[in-house]
Amino acid sequence: MTIAEIHGKLSPFEHMEDLLTSDVFSTFKYLNVNIGLIPFLKKATGFEDNAPPDFLEDIVEADYVFWPRTTYLNREPDVLIILTKKDQSTISVLIEAKYHSGKSNAYREEGATDKENNPLEHLDGDQLAELFKELQDGKIYIGDRLIRDKYIQSAGNRYLFFVTAHYTSPRHDIEETFKVLEKKQYFNQNYHNFFWVNWISIISAIDEVNSRETWQNAPTMRYLLSDLKALLKRKGLVPFHGFTKPNRKISAMGSFFWQVSEKDQQFFSGIEVSKLLKIENLFWMEE
Repeated sequence: MTIAEIHGKLSPFEHMEDLLTSDVFSTFKYLNVNIGLIPFLKKATGFEDNAPPDFLEDIVEADYVFWPRTTYLNREPDVLIILTKKDQSTISVLIEAKYHSGKSNAYREEGATDKENNPLEHLDGDQLAELFKELQDGKIYIGDRLIRDKYIQSAGNRYLFFVTAHYTSPRHDIEETFKVLEKKQYFNQNYHNFFWVNWISIISAIDEVNSRETWQNAPTMRYLLSDLKALLKRKGLVPFHGFTKPNRKISAMGSFFWQVSEKDQQFFSGIEVSKLLKIENLFWMEE
């Protein structure tokens, strides 16, 4: 599917979050964990302090569960990833990915009850807060017994990663989640368990991997990363490195800022004053 998308064969669907999630994390699934997934996750920053995650060393294996369902609040996160370390301890990483859309908050009716007719304990429908609650409470359905056992073992080491296309951290979404957690006093506001990372950082992670790998033992892994990089470029999910200095001198017209003449008459340099209409103090528009 990734190859077809690179060549424009799936153009009606290229805006879909699920397709992008599949492109990226299915590629990571078939790569060595320290060549794909971990370099990407290390680009994340904490919701609270913007610090990078400090628990991603000595990872030897990753198990993926795509689009699992939560069993209490009926949420559908994008990917649950169980990381296994050298000492066989486990870490759970829940991915909630966005592309063109924002958080999918849910309307929760006052007085709503669960399946046993008990009051429904929710977090005001905030998607990130509720996913975090389900993650920590172990309320995620995992069909594979071995992966389920690893998830159970990860209690106390479970983290939520919010993946978006923003260039900078989406503070509005994050602060909204903070307010819900504070209101509900849930888990003493474990903000250090929340991280944000953007799709754009994947390319720099790939470049860093390519700079240190020879690919002698796994040449096909290089092709997987190359295809993923090409796809992200097609989607415009690329880093911004600033403007380059033009090769030739460009002549520019005069300033378009308003000035005050010796006769105390306001005018714009480079614009014909007769075509301007003052609508509010110091704001102008063309007639």
